[in-house]
Amino acid sequence: MKITARIGLCLLIVGLLGTVAFAQGCPVPTGDVVLTVSGAIALEDENGVLQFDMAMLEALPYTDYEVEDPWLGTQVYGGVELGVLLDYVGIPADAARIVTVASDGLEVVIEARDALYYPILLAFMSDGDEIIGSMGGPVKLVFPYQIEGVEDLYAPEVWSWFVVELRVEY
Repeated sequence: MKITARIGLCLLIVGLLGTVAFAQGCPVPTGDVVLTVSGAIALEDENGVLQFDMAMLEALPYTDYEVEDPWLGTQVYGGVELGVLLDYVGIPADAARIVTVASDGLEVVIEARDALYYPILLAFMSDGDEIIGSMGGPVKLVFPYQIEGVEDLYAPEVWSWFVVELRVEY
């Protein structure tokens, strides 16, 4: 989908989610929080963030693909595309970047247009199994290196394990 169409879709979803959020309240995790989304988002709780437990992430549309992990070799990763999650939380059309934060404080900056265009994964499955803590889970940032040019945009060093936060910035 072209970037302008994705942006238009994002704006539509922001409007719809805003209506849903006010009508039904913000979704609340019932299990352990594994990911927090903050910054410029439309769907947020009273603290200005949206927290996800695994069940909430698993309820979003699932994508998987085979990719050459720079550290682990060929893997089939599965999870939610970053763009899908951003559409869900409702980012503004003029958002510039998404900052992922790992549990050790490592921050990786992803251009918002890339996050909406490429199937960058917030993976929670690898080769059909949940990604456990010792393998970078429960949420791991995976780049679609099977698409020509992505590795030039996002070097192997930015693959992140233990992703715990996303910040949407202008």
